[in-house]
Amino acid sequence: MKSLPRNMTSRLAVFSGCGQNRYWLRRNLTGNTGKHVLWIMMNPSRANETSNDATTTMTTNISRRHGYDVHGVVNLSSVIEADSTKLTANDGAADSLNDQAISRALSWITRQRGDVVIAWGASKHLKQREAQVLRQLRRHTLLCLGHNADGSPRFPRAIRRDVTLTAFMR
Repeated sequence: MKSLPRNMTSRLAVFSGCGQNRYWLRRNLTGNTGKHVLWIMMNPSRANETSNDATTTMTTNISRRHGYDVHGVVNLSSVIEADSTKLTANDGAADSLNDQAISRALSWITRQRGDVVIAWGASKHLKQREAQVLRQLRRHTLLCLGHNADGSPRFPRAIRRDVTLTAFMR
């Protein structure tokens, strides 16, 4: 895949041709508020068009509790890896398709007048990538699930189930 599909954000998921990378995940939730949310996390795990993983289940539940109808996900790294401790700095290095996916997702959420939640946790190897993405997000109001000791946004599976979204302090 040399470029992402034009209608990336209307799809349920967008993967690389080899299946090693996921660029986009979308869940249409029940409800009729018309509210959209974009989650930006560390890297994809096993969720696909039809099945969730533990993180996707957690974030869709949080999204529902906060009244969102549509839930989109992009990541700092597009590399599919269930164990994020196995990621290297190379996994967060420049990936033009992942950069394109993040840009398109941000355009989508802006058109929808939705919210952006950052929740990538404390990463050891993706600090440079975090800084790049935070620069892209400078014009957006950001929400999070709280902050880690290093100031990074908390990861969904490392929190209590009844957590509420709060403003991310840069």
